[in-house]
Amino acid sequence: MKRRLRLIPLLLLAIIPASNAAAQDIGAWAIGSATTSNDTVRHTASLYSSTLITSGNLGPDYAPLYTISCQTGDAAHWTQRLQFEDTIAGGGQIELVASVDKKPPREELWRVGTKSRNLTRDNTPDIAELRTAKTLKLSWNWGWSWLWLSDEAQFDLGDIEAVVYTLSKNCGIAEPQ
Repeated sequence: MKRRLRLIPLLLLAIIPASNAAAQDIGAWAIGSATTSNDTVRHTASLYSSTLITSGNLGPDYAPLYTISCQTGDAAHWTQRLQFEDTIAGGGQIELVASVDKKPPREELWRVGTKSRNLTRDNTPDIAELRTAKTLKLSWNWGWSWLWLSDEAQFDLGDIEAVVYTLSKNCGIAEPQ
């Protein structure tokens, strides 16, 4: 009998999901926040690609993660981030081709980030353009002079206007126009 009484709390913990008060979802977007090293708050919204990338380390294919973010009180600092499971060959900057909806594709420079597993771009006009978009496709080349490969990630943006609005309100700044 005592053994059954001990199992009941464990079963309840397994059945009742834990909630995260700092995160919320808007459609497929996960919204959260984090405090940076200089005590400013960065609010983020993340979305997985609808396409998969073949893993370079022979692991399973995976969907890259696209994130937009703003910092509390800093209207000029909107950032985009593309995160990978594999490292990116190269350093400094990488040129991506961005396609928003059916508009002509454009070339953009993105910085290679921490441990060469992400790319970042600071640009408020990009976020302003995405507010009314339905899709975003990012394409890039990577590799070495004798082995050059291409990849792309397609994102179905869903209700991104609500996402940008929520981030703007959380950061205490105006929406990018």
